Amino acid sequence: MTGSTSVASSDDRRPGTSVVAEALRITGRDRRPVFGSAVLAGAAALLVGGGIVAGAFAASWGLFLEARRAAELAIEYEDSYVAYADQWDSLVKVAFCVFPLLLLVAIVSIAWLLTAQAITVAHARERAAAGTGLAAAPGALTLRALWRRSRPDFGAALRVQLLTLVCALVPGLAGLLVLVVIELEMVPGVVWPTYHDPATVQFILVGRILPVVIWALGLVLLARFSLATAVRVAHQSSATAAMRRSWTLTRTARLYTTGIFLLSAVAVAVAFTVLKWLGTYVAHWAGLLMLATTGDNVWVTGVLVIITPVAVALVLLPFALAPMGVLLACLRERLDGGTGEARVPSSAPIG
Repeated sequence: MTGSTSVASSDDRRPGTSVVAEALRITGRDRRPVFGSAVLAGAAALLVGGGIVAGAFAASWGLFLEARRAAELAIEYEDSYVAYADQWDSLVKVAFCVFPLLLLVAIVSIAWLLTAQAITVAHARERAAAGTGLAAAPGALTLRALWRRSRPDFGAALRVQLLTLVCALVPGLAGLLVLVVIELEMVPGVVWPTYHDPATVQFILVGRILPVVIWALGLVLLARFSLATAVRVAHQSSATAAMRRSWTLTRTARLYTTGIFLLSAVAVAVAFTVLKWLGTYVAHWAGLLMLATTGDNVWVTGVLVIITPVAVALVLLPFALAPMGVLLACLRERLDGGTGEARVPSSAPIG
């Protein structure tokens, strides 16, 4: 089959069926590729991201030892001390090297997940259009077949995520710039509140409401470009063309698209919070192990205990992002009128 139009049967896309219900139905029916792709993303994040974090700890190991010696010496002489006082600048430099690498891992994972879910939705449409009783109907979408079909689109999907991140960083950094300018007292009439001087109306408007409004613009940009990866899979367009098409599609349904995107974002945020809470139990045992292997070095153990819950949540977060990718692919199809062709070479079996 060189390409079949993404036309849904009445069972998969009944009139009046919400996009959320449709996405949940596809997620349940095709849970193997949906959550299988999440397993691959989580495993890759664990190996690559864990290696990056382990390298950061190795590079900072001498700093943690110096912090311990300085603290023990201060305690011995009954002097006050500040944790990591002499090591803070060096630790920040290591962090600035690690964060971009971890961000790149996250971008690659999101590009893979959105591509895989767009292909999963396209496969569900092909199966519905062909009819399950026909010999020409595609079989189950295995992970191997999913990877084979995702490879031609993965590079463009990665470029989409990078361009979207750049667009979202503009209002993100602008909001932070407002706070920095206020902190430097460069805005006339706006002073950062202190213990003795409460927040003024001018500060609330400029220092609180204005940054939130600017950051909300970043969320709107993310929502407007959120369909670009699904557009790429459906139309085989370039990254920039897919982003323009996503902007055009969401322009006709701004509130609807933004509402769906915010609903997905809230669901992912709730999942992240729950997973982070579960990660505290892992952090407890990881901290005990670190204490046992470092001779009760509380300085390195404290950092490990702080970052472990976040790391656990990020590794498991693809299980929440995968259904979100299905939802965005279904939304693209709904706004696009079901157009777009999925490329399935006739010589490549699906099952």
